[in-house]
Amino acid sequence: MGIQNILLVINDPLYGLQLEESLSILGYTIVDQLNSYQNALDFVSLTDIELVIIDIPLEGPQNGLKLAEEHAFQNLPVILLTHHDSSEIYQKVVAVSHPLTLYLVKPFHIHSLDSIIKILAQHPIQEPKFIQGNSRSEFIAIKDIIYIEVEHNYIFIQTAARRYAFKKSLTQLKLQLPANRFLQVHRSFLVNKKFIKKIDLEKNIVEIAGYTLPLSRRMKHNLLSKNTAQHPLS
Repeated sequence: MGIQNILLVINDPLYGLQLEESLSILGYTIVDQLNSYQNALDFVSLTDIELVIIDIPLEGPQNGLKLAEEHAFQNLPVILLTHHDSSEIYQKVVAVSHPLTLYLVKPFHIHSLDSIIKILAQHPIQEPKFIQGNSRSEFIAIKDIIYIEVEHNYIFIQTAARRYAFKKSLTQLKLQLPANRFLQVHRSFLVNKKFIKKIDLEKNIVEIAGYTLPLSRRMKHNLLSKNTAQHPLS
């Protein structure tokens, strides 16, 4: 499976636009271009993306090396960029606590970047793929889960094919899910970010794969405070 949706975290907006144009010509989709640590962290926590390209120097006190180590990035391949070709920078990249990080020194040819992206697509980060159902022979593919609902002592998992019921806590179930694939939009609802069609802040609802779910006041506040509500979440 190839990589399609890419987030750019670039400290130079002009360079970012040039990179975006080159990657778009190659067929990739640039979901956004950001230039700060906190904006990138907020965006990734709310949006379904497949790769992050990060400048090591970023706007603000934190840098791209620290950003790659954030929990929200641990199941995303990361390409780190820098102008400085030095042993010191290289050793810092090697020391980054992340399962799949590659490193490029500017300037580089766009085809070099393209080849690295293709290599990353062939070596995906290993993450849970199934949740066991109510019997030993029943398994639910995590990629097919549209949303998870909590009601009293039960968990309900909705897929396009059917609805499953479990007697367990949401905390227990979250431990079986890959990091950063799901978003809790309400205390009773956890949604798969890739199925989100629209978040309506006026009506306090989330439209997802033909279903309409409530958006809590707390999540609405989080969206507004992070200034990410204008981005399409898909």
